[in-house]
Amino acid sequence: MKIRALIFITILGITSCGKNSSPDGRAQLRDSALSQRLDELEQKQIDILDSLRLLNAEIKALKLKQ
Repeated sequence: MKIRALIFITILGITSCGKNSSPDGRAQLRDSALSQRLDELEQKQIDILDSLRLLNAEIKALKLKQ
């Protein structure tokens, strides 16, 4: 019976030691998520700037035709 209890406590301890169980682990998960979101926003910004450059070039081309 003691062995079962010891095994149960050990398994419980191992399963509860995830990244969400410590402040440092939660901070790492949060930082990782924020970093990913920043990368996505940076890519969107690049895409928007590229679109604006193309639109600007088209507007200039239209003005030259007039």
